[in-house]
Amino acid sequence: MTRVLVQIIAQLAMFLEFADDATLDPDAAVKQLEDLAFQLQQLPPADRGEFIRLLSEVAGEWPEERERQFLLDLPEALGIA
Repeated sequence: MTRVLVQIIAQLAMFLEFADDATLDPDAAVKQLEDLAFQLQQLPPADRGEFIRLLSEVAGEWPEERERQFLLDLPEALGIA
């Protein structure tokens, strides 16, 4: 797991979560987040741990508190924590 891949996943998850209804169909966003969760749940435990560690680093650099907290809460919301 590389930091770049984790950052890409973080950006995608935030887009799916925070895009307004005019930009993205809410049902499509939920489906994509569920698909993302399923794929990440397939990671071996060591890779999950590395993903969570790197995601925490990425979250710490995000400028908005709401987005930082979303990223910190993401592993539990996706069922990988």
